[in-house]
Amino acid sequence: MKSLLKELVETPGVSGQEHQIRDKIREEVEDHADSVEEDRMGNLVARKGDGDETLMIAAHMDQIGLAVKDVDENGFIRFSKIGGITLQSLMNQRVTIHTETGRVTGVLGMKPPHLMDKENRDKLPEKEQLFIDIGAEDDEEVDELGVNVGDTITFERDAKDLQNDYITGLALDNRVGVAVAIKVLEEYEADTELAVVFSTQEEVGLKGAKTAAFNVSPDAALAVDVSIAGDVPGIEPTETKLGTGEGVDLQMVQSSGRGLITPETVRNWLVETAEEGDHEYIRTVMEGGATDAAKIELVKEGIPTGSIGVPMRHMHSSTEVVKMSDVKATAEFVTDAAESFGEKF
Repeated sequence: MKSLLKELVETPGVSGQEHQIRDKIREEVEDHADSVEEDRMGNLVARKGDGDETLMIAAHMDQIGLAVKDVDENGFIRFSKIGGITLQSLMNQRVTIHTETGRVTGVLGMKPPHLMDKENRDKLPEKEQLFIDIGAEDDEEVDELGVNVGDTITFERDAKDLQNDYITGLALDNRVGVAVAIKVLEEYEADTELAVVFSTQEEVGLKGAKTAAFNVSPDAALAVDVSIAGDVPGIEPTETKLGTGEGVDLQMVQSSGRGLITPETVRNWLVETAEEGDHEYIRTVMEGGATDAAKIELVKEGIPTGSIGVPMRHMHSSTEVVKMSDVKATAEFVTDAAESFGEKF
């Protein structure tokens, strides 16, 4: 799975502009699905099996990023954030601007510390003080390079191996979930229908999963995403006990109840699957954040929905980190859950 995950990570797909990652996913799933279709929202839906009941598995394929907002007369580019990017993650980054004609490399610039007073030297700058430098002489050259307002921007980072089965890269949120969903689709052999949705625009409001759920109209659904791992300095056990290498995250409550509250039928199904299959797992309650599950459960008369998480360090940065054994374990667990779905619902 590692080679697949690296390929997914290095294929861009900022929210609302997921065409490249969608095409890559289509290549990976079309030989393992009975049908593959793109809906009007841009979700990719791969179906397998033809039973009377349908299970939907959702994994969002979009990533956080930036968009070109303005170009000044000297050729420097101002930008807007797309999704939950922090100022800390913007500092000193090399970026790629994705234009209609190709890619343009740039760097995020700011006033050098030598010209700052002591009071401001160690403070984070305001976003308005940052700009992208592509080496252009003026705005006309930027235009000639095909850079337009609205073009998406990603950090320039390759996926790399770390020690002890860890991997780091950009957009592991949520290419990890995508890789898991692809593996589940490959392995699935039950009689009930499986509809795997690679959803769009999760990072900007869980948008794609909502419209996809209306179209698929499943009997139950699972969202597969990443979860915050607490096994790093600065995170207290009272904030999360979830760590890498410790099992699959079964989310009971999201965002203090404003997100998903997993219904009892789904809780029982997932916990029984974990225990009967000897899968390591941990039940979690999230104080903040939500996954596609929070929108899926509200479609039509309501859809019984659960949310599965792969522990991840350094979320919403350009150096996210996961342990490959967690990715594989999650794929095995979700496959078992999918194949037992017909017995539980």
